[in-house]
Amino acid sequence: MTAFRPFPLLGEPLALDLVNTRAHLGGVDVDLLDGPRALDRWLRAERSRIAWTGHADAADLAAVIALRGVLDPLLRAHVARTPGPAAAVRGLNRALAIALPQPRLEWTRGGPRKRAASDGARRATLLRQLAGSALELLTGADAARVRRCAHPDCILLFVAGNPRRRWCASSTCGNRARVARHYVRQQQAG
Repeated sequence: MTAFRPFPLLGEPLALDLVNTRAHLGGVDVDLLDGPRALDRWLRAERSRIAWTGHADAADLAAVIALRGVLDPLLRAHVARTPGPAAAVRGLNRALAIALPQPRLEWTRGGPRKRAASDGARRATLLRQLAGSALELLTGADAARVRRCAHPDCILLFVAGNPRRRWCASSTCGNRARVARHYVRQQQAG
């Protein structure tokens, strides 16, 4: 059974929120999307930006994790100012090329009716939206402001609205840094 873990950083561009579903918590790398129920929780947390209904299944989870595996190295390469891995660039371009399923006209004995898009429509729409978020983030106005948290034990990424912002969250990583500096000062004084 999947244990509930809150997502440490939400509200960034969707691509970053997805990449940040892998975290370093308590000295351990943790995948916060460790099952379909965890993906359901993340999708609910993002419901104001992602149109998703129903429950995620194993195929939805596998597709989202595969896309996260493409986005993570691209965003980290961007932050490090190094070239993005070619395989990741190809993977993002494949996700951007996903055709969004459309409703169809079906003509039966009773006449014309609209037939809903396939069951894979939700997944395709989600993947396309996440890929689009990554493309916009990597090439848009916020591209130069993407940062990695300055805390050495944190792997989260964020968009720095303030050029002096160094921490993913001042209440966690920023506080840890302040406590560590205070401890060093106390040790030096004593």
